[in-house]
Amino acid sequence: MSRGATMTRAARGATPASTGPTRPGWLGRLHPGARKGAPRGAWGGNRRANVRALLLWSSLVLALAAGMVFLFYFSAAFVVKDLTVTGGREQVRVEAELLAQIPNGRPLARVSEARVRERVLADPRISGVTLEREWPSSVILQITERDPVVALRGGGETWLADAGGKVFEQVEQPSRRLPLITVQGTPPAELAPTTVHGLAELWRLRPDPAVLEGRLGAPRVAHDGEVTMKLDQVTLEWGLPEDNTKKWQVVQALIGQEAVDPQGAAPLRINLRNPDAPVVAGLPEKTD
Repeated sequence: MSRGATMTRAARGATPASTGPTRPGWLGRLHPGARKGAPRGAWGGNRRANVRALLLWSSLVLALAAGMVFLFYFSAAFVVKDLTVTGGREQVRVEAELLAQIPNGRPLARVSEARVRERVLADPRISGVTLEREWPSSVILQITERDPVVALRGGGETWLADAGGKVFEQVEQPSRRLPLITVQGTPPAELAPTTVHGLAELWRLRPDPAVLEGRLGAPRVAHDGEVTMKLDQVTLEWGLPEDNTKKWQVVQALIGQEAVDPQGAAPLRINLRNPDAPVVAGLPEKTD
């Protein structure tokens, strides 16, 4: 073998000298401690310490959360000791307190506002209720009573109703500021809400007495739901309590005519069941 051949083989097996920084292998990339000459067990020890610290903190957080749940939901630290009801009349407040069913000793956090509201609103006189917690031991209920706009009398009973058509309270003597509507054939408490709402709207939209040129009596509701009213010498056959705005416009237009006089000697009847085609009965015949 020639010398040249020997040198060639040596050159093939030689490892060239490194002239730059050595790139870390896969072990160095995964375990930085390996690049710094750290002992083999150092990285594993750090990892176990981190896991132990994480478990410790997790346990502390869970214990704290469990303690808070127990403190507010099950302990005697924050329980109901005082219940105050505000708004409305005294008798309604007393009834609201009974319906609320919030016993002393119940944890404040376990008082359900939705359930309390549902129970309190079982009293038809109450239209709204809010619940406020005052820590550490008080509950305040704020109630809102319905506002009556009409009184309905029939069958020996008198009931109050609001503008929404809700018949909500039986009374002995209603306020004089309310129109006393006579209901025939149907107990007032059983009137349909749409009918009651229409009656309330009818009365609310009535024109001023000066415009009507007479005194308007309270409506009367027949067993079929039709309404009649007296305007001095004029009987208004209203029909069902609907289209109230249009019907009042027709009444004002007819009263403005010379032949229709609420203060006249002859009684008149105005049929408003169809406000687009009203009929006036009782007018004197024209003479030539």
